[in-house]
Amino acid sequence: MVLLGIGVLVVFLVLLAVGVVARVRNQRELVLAAQKVLTTAAEVYVVRPEPASAADLSLAATTQAAQDAIIYARTSGYVSKRYVDIGDRVEAGQLLAEIASPEIEQQLRQAEADLRQSERNRDLQMANLDLARTTMGRYQAADAEGAVAKQALDQSVSAHRTAQAAVASAEASVESNRANVQRLRELVSFQQVVAPFSGIVIQRNVDVGALITAGSPVNNTAVAPSSVSGRANGLFEVAQIDALRVFVNIPQAYAANVIAGLPVEVSVRGQLAQPVVGKVNRTAGALDPGTRTLLTQVDIPNRARRLMPGMFVYVTFKIGPTGTHWRIPATAVMFDGRGTRVAIVGNGNKLHFQTVVLGRDFGTSIDVQSGLQGNETIVTQPTVALEEGQVVKPINSRSPSGG
Repeated sequence: MVLLGIGVLVVFLVLLAVGVVARVRNQRELVLAAQKVLTTAAEVYVVRPEPASAADLSLAATTQAAQDAIIYARTSGYVSKRYVDIGDRVEAGQLLAEIASPEIEQQLRQAEADLRQSERNRDLQMANLDLARTTMGRYQAADAEGAVAKQALDQSVSAHRTAQAAVASAEASVESNRANVQRLRELVSFQQVVAPFSGIVIQRNVDVGALITAGSPVNNTAVAPSSVSGRANGLFEVAQIDALRVFVNIPQAYAANVIAGLPVEVSVRGQLAQPVVGKVNRTAGALDPGTRTLLTQVDIPNRARRLMPGMFVYVTFKIGPTGTHWRIPATAVMFDGRGTRVAIVGNGNKLHFQTVVLGRDFGTSIDVQSGLQGNETIVTQPTVALEEGQVVKPINSRSPSGG
């Protein structure tokens, strides 16, 4: 039993010695590793800021015809003939429809008769003026010899002045009747509805026999197709589609770089063809205070007629945002209670956290408007373990900043 006890004790002492030695060895290794960590600089991947290049700004818009006119009736009556329908191409001055207005024609004949009557009355008054002038001359000659009473001379002078006033009144009546005749002739000419410019008929709202009211926005009781332009219906709507235009609202950050002549690309989702190249024609020159956007007109050539008015399109601008200078990876930006910052490796490989002002976010990269000079070395993926003034070992990143 004594020998057995001594054997167990020896085994226990051997195991204890082995465990203590292993623990001491592990402790020594941990101390050495901790000292190595404290003495070795942390490795960080770094990049340099890239100049912010022009970016594609894509905005939604709706196409419109370069010229679009609603044709209204200028005279009342019934549609007697109609020569065009939707989809027909028309030339400037081409006859679209005719309106029968017998009342206007009768008024014109009456006005022409009134004009002739006033002209005859003017001739009569001019004859009376000639007679009064001759009579006054005779009385003046007799008065020079004292052969006529003073009252008779005064009466002849008064009759001459009365005849002059009558002639002036007759001439004014002639001018008034002539103007009325011209007005009615123009109303009669409005019985022929013509195209104001060359284009295509995109709306037709009348049929033969429809009652037309001059200037009425709705000229037919039948259900008519809605206007492409969204405006009130008229007799016809004519659009010039060889060239189109769109209006887009440019955000304030890009407004200063949008100028007349800037090329753009217009594309339709779902169409595999190449985008149509257009250009900026004009801008409003002022921002909308409600949306802080700049209204911009883009002209699109459309001789091939790939696009139609009323289409939903995307207008892509290649412009640089105002005030943006540099572009860095999005992962390099830190957002915390101290603001928006980036970690910069400075002299002696020491870290410095720089506050920056961001611009447009592209997902993988982001623009910086201020806070950088462009020659900094920026940590691509800073961690919370990094501290101000810490010495690090910079390693050039393989991935670009995305600019």
